[in-house]
Amino acid sequence: MRFQWKTDDTIPNGRVICAICLFLFFRSSSLLASTDVTSQEQFNRLMPGGLPVQLHYNPDRASLELRADDQNCPTSAHGFFELNINSRGEVTGARDVGRSRSIPKSMAVQWVRNILMQIHFRPLRLGSKTTSVHTFASVVCQ
Repeated sequence: MRFQWKTDDTIPNGRVICAICLFLFFRSSSLLASTDVTSQEQFNRLMPGGLPVQLHYNPDRASLELRADDQNCPTSAHGFFELNINSRGEVTGARDVGRSRSIPKSMAVQWVRNILMQIHFRPLRLGSKTTSVHTFASVVCQ
């Protein structure tokens, strides 16, 4: 005996299901999206007083400069960090992506990370919505 659908029980056809899936896919991807920007673009959106006292942004070199010290930031030490900034302009993640650890003069990564997490930007607006941002920053001890 084969199962037969009653005329009252209708199943949406394949096109309707496909349309629903596409709508949900595009809607969810826009909610999770972040925008990649250059460090120059991002640091042009610094809030007044948005940099911690220890940091200085050099727009000519597109890098962050830290005052060198003997403990956390030896002279000429440098690092490269991935920054995640939420839609309110707060740094929510700073990850060291520098590859070379063989340099004898290296900076204290956790110390630098804690300083980077204190930066505040004006939110990035795309149309009428603010969005999160993903960028990279070079940090140099001088």
